[in-house]
Order: sequence, then C-alpha cells, then structure tokens
Amino acid sequence: MYTFFIQHRSPHHAKSSGYDRLLDYYPNAKSMSGQPGIPYQLAKVVSGFVNQKAGVYNSDSLNKDIELFKCLRKPINTPAIVHYLNAERDIRFVVKYKSLFKNVQFCATFHKPPSVLTWRISNPKYVRHLDGAVAVGENQLGYIREHFKIKEVAYIPHGVDTQFFYPDATQRHPNRLLFVGQHLRDFEALNYCVPRIAEKIRGLSIHVIVHPAYKPKVDFHESITVLSGLSDMALRQAYQEGSLLFLPMKDSTACNSILEAMACGLPVVTSNVGGNSEYLEGTNSVLVPRTDYHQYIASVVTLLSDPEKINELAVLARQKALSYDWKVISKQIMEFHSSLSLK
Repeated sequence: MYTFFIQHRSPHHAKSSGYDRLLDYYPNAKSMSGQPGIPYQLAKVVSGFVNQKAGVYNSDSLNKDIELFKCLRKPINTPAIVHYLNAERDIRFVVKYKSLFKNVQFCATFHKPPSVLTWRISNPKYVRHLDGAVAVGENQLGYIREHFKIKEVAYIPHGVDTQFFYPDATQRHPNRLLFVGQHLRDFEALNYCVPRIAEKIRGLSIHVIVHPAYKPKVDFHESITVLSGLSDMALRQAYQEGSLLFLPMKDSTACNSILEAMACGLPVVTSNVGGNSEYLEGTNSVLVPRTDYHQYIASVVTLLSDPEKINELAVLARQKALSYDWKVISKQIMEFHSSLSLK
C-alpha cells in the first residue's frame, strides 16, 4: 500500500515533539512538506484568493497540493492512502477532485477541540470529501461525525517519544512547578494561583516555558522564571527537574506538554477539560474543574507537601506514557489505513 503524508510542523515544537514524529515510525511512506512547485510570489498570490474559513491554506499548502497531484496523476494499481497530518490546514483541491484518482483513500488527523473547529473550519465543504478521520481526543468524535459528515472516524491518541523523554529522579528539584506551552493555556489561572501557592510553600519555584510572544501573559512573581527557545535537551531537563506539571487549560484534545511530562515521570495537575481525562486515566493525576482556582491551589500544595506521593504518581505517569509511545501509536495508524483501503 502506498502512503502519502501531507506534513505540517509547528515551528515552536521541539525536534522530538509534534505529530509529524509519526513519519519516523512509518516505513516506506512519502512525505510532502511544500517543496516549491511554482514561484513563491505566484503561490502566495494564488493561495491568497482561497477562503480561509475551510481551514488554513497558504503558499506552502498550494505547493503541497501540486506535489501531491503530481504523485497521484500516475496510475496507482494498488491501494493508496493520503493522510493530512493536520486536518485544520492544507485540505483543498486534490481532495475535492478525488474522483480523478483510483485506488486512493483520503484521511486526516484533527487536533483542535470542537470549540476551535467551529471557527477554524466553519466551511466544511472540503473536509467532507475525506474518507476517514483520526481524532486525537475522544471529545472530537461526535463533532467530526456530525458537522463534517465523515463516516470512518477513529480515536487514536497522540504519540510521544518515550525514548527521548524519560525520567531522571536525581534531577528533580523539590517544590518546582513546570508550566509549558501556550495554546489553550489558562494564564489567568496561573497568575491567580502562583502567589497564593507561594504563600504556602517555602522555596517555591515555577519554570514557565512559552513562546516569546506569550511572555507578557505571565505576571511577574519572584518565584517565576520565564523561559523560551529551549533546546530539546534543555526542555527534557526542565521536565526531569520538575516536581509537578501545573497546567491549567481552557480546552484540549491531546496536549504534547502533558504527554512529555508523563514520559518524564512528572505528575500532572491540570484542568478537567477536553481529552485530558482520557489521556491521564489510571495515573491518579489531579483533574480540576476549569474555574476552580482554589482547588488548583489546594491540590498543588497537598502534593508538594508529600514527596512519597509524588514518587508514586511519577511511576504511574511513566507507565501510562509508554502506552502512547510512537511505536504503539504508529501501529494503530497503520491499522486504520488498512481498514480504509478495504472500503
């Protein structure tokens, strides 16, 4: 079976992070990342006329469409799969005219929760041409089926590199909280809770790792260190040095930061929103109602005051993360592709 991945990589992701790591575990697949097929200025002008209500589509997207068309226009005598790694972008013209290509099934992975999909893909005319979809959060399943009219939808969790992200208890700093990322993060909860936690925990330190553009969202506090642009090694060390991942969120499906923290044996205190409860099932992590700031504070203070409990949760987190290893997840993706090819 031929497999074509339409690749997208978020520039803020570490090399060992991100959904496109799937490609490292999927043999004999062809990846398309937007190599120039036409002059940049022309691609920019043409893509500028495309309606963005059907998902992001830019000059790179147009070049991916051109590259994919060139591959598919050659007769394919065996089943083939085209998989858009980010359904919120790049899906346009080739999938619209999929009837031109025999033996080819089209699918995509959706990453955003319904609260974002409602405006990111308010016009579903293109995604409705997909033959199948992967949801990385169980909270997406009903929405994708109902609003996008895609029949074959499977929940397959996001993967994590458990070989790169691993625990090292010797690095752990007592009373160190870690807050990582910016997408759908609840900075208001962070800013409210930190001073009040600091009043109760002597020697508290919080490392906040965000894109430079989001630094102004973090209120100054003497316990907070804001970091940006970390190398992969430095990011891993930050996870290993933490006592807890403290990550209030407004919504979620899969969260890279939670998966990487789990892989590094970091207990998690986060919001009971989106897909968090599924990903953390069996870890005894703390899931807090999103607006209950006082429970955030109480939960963090209780755990930081109990090092033995942190050690217990660290083991559970790592064990659960192993079930999301890319070797496991890639096999589930392959099985989904095979099921589509039989339709």
